[in-house]
Parts: sequence; C-alpha cells; structure tokens
Amino acid sequence: MRFAMRLNLFFRSFFLQTGWNYMKYQNLGLTFVMLPFLKETYQNDRDALPSVLQRYLEIFNTQPVMASFCFGALARQEEAIAKAESLTKFKEKVTEWSSIKKGLSITTASIGDRLFWGALKPLTLLIALFIWLMLGVNFFEINLPASVPLVYVFFAGGVAFFVFNAIALFVKWQGIKISYNADEKSCFGLTRFDWNKTIYNAKRIGLVLAVGMILFGLYHYLKDFSELDVHFVTRAVIVLFFVMISFVTRKLRIPNMYLYLAAVVVFNLVCYL
Repeated sequence: MRFAMRLNLFFRSFFLQTGWNYMKYQNLGLTFVMLPFLKETYQNDRDALPSVLQRYLEIFNTQPVMASFCFGALARQEEAIAKAESLTKFKEKVTEWSSIKKGLSITTASIGDRLFWGALKPLTLLIALFIWLMLGVNFFEINLPASVPLVYVFFAGGVAFFVFNAIALFVKWQGIKISYNADEKSCFGLTRFDWNKTIYNAKRIGLVLAVGMILFGLYHYLKDFSELDVHFVTRAVIVLFFVMISFVTRKLRIPNMYLYLAAVVVFNLVCYL
C-alpha cells in the first residue's frame, strides 16, 4: 500500500463513528474509510464498484482504534478479490473476505475494549489525579483553596489526554501497515503484540496508583485524628462495601454497569445528607 493511501485511510479512520447507527453500527464509517482504496483498486472496472460497496455496507462493529487492523486486512484481501481470474476463485475470495471482516472485527473489539476502555482510560485518569497531588491540588479537601492556579488543572488533564492519544494514534497508524503486510497465520499482525501482557501490566500499574491514592487519602484524614469522623467512616465503609460486592457481581456475571450506577446513587445521597 502506498504511503499516501495509508495516510488517507488513517485520517478517514477518525470518522469511523460518524455514521454510527443501530441497524448496522459502523458500516457507513467503514465504507467512508475504505472508499479511496476501493476506487483505486477498481479504477479499471468502475461497474464492479457498486456491488463492492454493498459488501462494506453490511454490519460492522469494533473498537475504533483497533479498527485499523481491519482496514489493512480488508484492503489486502480486496486486492486478491480484484485479481481473481475465475468466478469460482472470485466467490472463494469474497467468502474469505467476509470471514476476515467478521472474525477480525470481533477480535479487535475484544482487545480494544479491554486495553483502551478497561485499562488505559482509568490509568490516564489516575495519572492526572497524581499530577494534581504533586502540584499541591489536594482534592481530598472539601473546599479547594482558591489560590490553586487553573493551569495546574489543564496541565494534568493535558498529560492524561496526550498519553492516551499517543498510544491510540500509534496503534491506529501501525495497525493499517501491519495488517496489510501480514497474513491470516499471524491473525493479520495481531500476534506481533502481546496484548494480554500489555493489558495486565496497565491494570497492575493502575492498581498500584489506586492503592497509593487510597493510602494518601487515609493519611490525609487520619494525620490530625482527634475524634471519630462519622462522615469519613461512613464513606470508607461504603467504598469497602462496593469493592467487596464487585467480586460477587463478577462471580454471578452481573454487568458492572449496574454496580457503578448504584455506587453513584449511594455516594450522591451520602454526600447530600
């Protein structure tokens, strides 16, 4: 794939979610991303383009960043379809294309959701919170001092934003190239990275930062301990309760979303009272 075409697909990939719909999800976005490549591939057979677009307009849904692996793999397979020398070979390649599209979208969605939404998002948030603490923004205080420079807030948020997007853009850019040059044996380049190890390490780093945050909060509340703080004890018990109940919901395979909603409601009621 030419560098200019790869760059074109990369920029168009930012609009993958633009045409999201409940019927076929990201099908319009996928078609928009792949359109320049399809026009170039079938430039000598324009009559074939409508039927080709019909294939891309079928159901497609995956994690937006990891979708780049789908773009490269589908482009490589589309070239094989365009070069098919017989109807039998053509049908065979189209069937392979459909299998690649379905299988790869599911795989990349699983990896992407666990890596970007389940690990990197919380991790970069914790990084921002730690930067605020290092800059003296003690958010454990009920009333923050008015003297805290606003630039501190934007700096911490900017660092978190940069870290997350630097990783996302790297994966998005490399994913197109790697998947285009790889084959099905390497799952179109996905096996070149140890995704499980990366996710595991990101979650462990996040766990360390979270524990550090909790310990700092305990120190802040207990350093001048003179009498029992009912509000602090109540909130601590609620936190421990939801941590323990999360293990139960995981065993029962109850979606964590319901637990999060319950936690938000309870914390808001306690803070209000």
